Amino acid sequence: MLTSRLLSCLAASLLLCSALQAHLAVSAQEPTTAAAKPTEHVIGTISAIDPAAQTITVKEDKTNQDHVILLAATHTLLKVPPGAKDLKTATRITASDLSVGDRVDVRGNKPADAPDKIAARSVVLMSGRELAAVHQAQAAEWQNAASGVVSSVDPAAQKIVFNERNPQGPPQTVTVSVSPQTEFTRYSPQNPNAPAASQLSDIHPGDQLRVIGDKSPDGATITARRVYSGAFRTLNGTIASIAADGSQIVINNLATRSPVTVALTANSEIQNIPPQMVQMMAQMRAQRAAGANGGAGANSNAPANPPPSSGPPPSQAGPSGYARGPRSGDLSRLIERLPKISIAELKPGQAVVVAGALDSTAPDRLVATHVISGVEPLLQAAGSSRQRGGNGGDSLGGDWGLGEMSVPQ
Repeated sequence: MLTSRLLSCLAASLLLCSALQAHLAVSAQEPTTAAAKPTEHVIGTISAIDPAAQTITVKEDKTNQDHVILLAATHTLLKVPPGAKDLKTATRITASDLSVGDRVDVRGNKPADAPDKIAARSVVLMSGRELAAVHQAQAAEWQNAASGVVSSVDPAAQKIVFNERNPQGPPQTVTVSVSPQTEFTRYSPQNPNAPAASQLSDIHPGDQLRVIGDKSPDGATITARRVYSGAFRTLNGTIASIAADGSQIVINNLATRSPVTVALTANSEIQNIPPQMVQMMAQMRAQRAAGANGGAGANSNAPANPPPSSGPPPSQAGPSGYARGPRSGDLSRLIERLPKISIAELKPGQAVVVAGALDSTAPDRLVATHVISGVEPLLQAAGSSRQRGGNGGDSLGGDWGLGEMSVPQ
C-alpha cells in the first residue's frame, strides 16, 4: 500500500502479496484415493529446516502460524518459477533443494501419532532467492514507470493519451500504444487493495494511470508492457461533518466548492503530517512555484526533473527520518510512513487531503484509501502559488506524491 497498497503496494509487490498465493495455490496434480486425499493445505514461507528429522517449519500466510511439515513420505516435490500459475513449467526437486525464505504450497494430512504436524503429500516450491531477484528487477522497472491522468482513450487505434506529472512545470502529454501482449490491471472502488485483470475498454478519461514499457527518447510516447489504472482522485478540502459511527466524513472540496462524501472502510488509513515535515514541504512547493515563474525564490538545491527513487540512504535522512530536500517520488514513500491517527482525532473545519476511488454509482462519493490531516501550510502554499499566477493545481497529490497513494505500487 502505501502500506502494501502504495509503493510496496502496486505491481512489484503484487508478486509478494496476494498474487503469490494465486501462483502457489496449485495442486500436485497426482491421482489420489479418497483415503489419501490431502486434508491440510498451507501456503507460506519456510522459517526453519531440520535435515536430520526431515522436517521444515512453514509460517502460514493466512494465520501467521508455524506448521511443522514432515517430508519423509512426501510423494511430490516440485519447483515452479516466480509468477507461475500452473505446473506446466515445474521441475522435480529433492528436500535438499529447500531453503529458509522459500515460498511453498504444502498439501498433506495430520498423522494420528503426530496431530500437531502435517505429513506432506506434495510440496510446490517457489525459490525465495529467485523471487527476490524478480522483485528487485520489477521494483527497478517500476521506478521508471510513467504516471498521470488519462485525457483520452482510442480503442480503435489502441492508444491512450495521458498527462504525465512534472513537478518542475506543466504536465507532459504522453501517448501510450498498447497491443494484445499488454497486461492491464485495474483497481476498483469497492476494494482498492485488490487489483484485477482488466482491458483497454475499462480505462476512461480522468482515471489515474501507471505505465511500464519502452519510452521514446523525448518521453512523448510509450509502448506499454503493463498498464495499471483506477478511477482514483486526490482532493483537498475541509471537513464539514463526521459520522457518529466513523463510517464516513463529508468534506467541502476546495476545487469545486461542493461537498463530497468520503466513505471510510477497514482499509482506509487516517494519517497526520508532522508540523516540521509539512512546513518543509510547503516551503519546497512555494520555491518550486516561484522558480517555475522565473522568480528569485527558486530552490537552487532542488534537482531538475528528479527521477523517482526508492528513498534516500540513512545518511541523508533528516529530522524524524525524512529526507532533506525531498523529491516527489521520495515524498510518496514518506507518506507511507506517516503516523496513523484515529478518526476521533479529526475535527470539523480541519483541512485534509483525501485520496481514494470514485464510486461509479455516486459521483459525489469517494471510497477513501487515505485521509491525511495537518496539511494547512500546504494548502496555503498552493493558494499563494495561484495568486502569483503559478500552477497551484487542483490537488496537492500530483505535486507532492500524494496522488501516488491512489494507485498502489
